[in-house]
Amino acid sequence: MKVLTVKEAVEWVNKGNNLEGVVLDESTIKQVNVRDAMVLARGGIVIPEQNIYYNDDEIEYDEDIDELVITGGIVELSWEEKARRAKAFSEKEKKEVMVDLSTQKPEVDDWIAKNREKIENLLKPIVISLFNAEKTIKE
Repeated sequence: MKVLTVKEAVEWVNKGNNLEGVVLDESTIKQVNVRDAMVLARGGIVIPEQNIYYNDDEIEYDEDIDELVITGGIVELSWEEKARRAKAFSEKEKKEVMVDLSTQKPEVDDWIAKNREKIENLLKPIVISLFNAEKTIKE
């Protein structure tokens, strides 16, 4: 393991090297500038958030971020409402329909259980065709 100061490690990354096998000197990681922390992260070492400091004067204006206007409701919802909406959304995504194919004959029921996926793949197009036929007849 190679021990480097934060400054040395930043220079190392800026030269195109990664920080594999490098350990930062403990005395230099107590307070790390936000820019240096980003460079170190790019090199493979993440500085704990509580050790990162920044100076407001060093922060540059970024039109894409600074002019961003956050709109809309979901942010203002309670956690319970967010959970209800997420559950409703996931239920809309996939609604599994159960069909009872049991025959009261153990041998056949065992075969159905063992071949469930094959039976599902076989029956889905048949069910869709039946649905479309019934819909056409009703029209």
